[in-house]
Amino acid sequence: MSKLTSMDAWTRRTQSDTSSLSGTTGVYTPTHTTSPSNLAAIPLPAPFSTYGGIGSAPEAGETYMIRHMDTGKAVTLSGGELVLRTDADVDGGWRWHCSESHDGWLYFRETVSGVYLGRDGWGGFRAKKRSPGVWERLLIRPREAGGCNIFAIHWWILMAMSTEDTDGKLFETNTVAKASRWEFVRV
Repeated sequence: MSKLTSMDAWTRRTQSDTSSLSGTTGVYTPTHTTSPSNLAAIPLPAPFSTYGGIGSAPEAGETYMIRHMDTGKAVTLSGGELVLRTDADVDGGWRWHCSESHDGWLYFRETVSGVYLGRDGWGGFRAKKRSPGVWERLLIRPREAGGCNIFAIHWWILMAMSTEDTDGKLFETNTVAKASRWEFVRV
């Protein structure tokens, strides 16, 4: 005859207790682990939205959502391309970490991919470089009407970040009148 262990005693007690429950051999399930009958009525968390939050001046060491003032859409890196999105969390990176060079230029690095926001040299903006270069140096200028303009340098000319509302792509313009207004929402 083998010696009984504490596990054997527990198993026998559990089996005998279970078999005495109205002739069933089921396993006890606590009520907090079962699904309610009205599962569809339980609200799910809302998906990320670019609405909400208050814009502020970007500071080195902080992370921001860069939001277009007119559309409320965020600058998002999606599939390797910069686009404006309202539903940025579904497919893309929208968190931009700010850093500052010793001479005052700001850089914005997308926190998941580690690439920097900057000019692409073809009339648009990109986020492809893993270390900031000349085209990733940005100047932020506040506007009286609210928000800021974002400028990148091209030789001795400042190129402003702008957008076309039809496709959500970002492009550069050398006129302040066509520059988009942006706000930096700390996340």
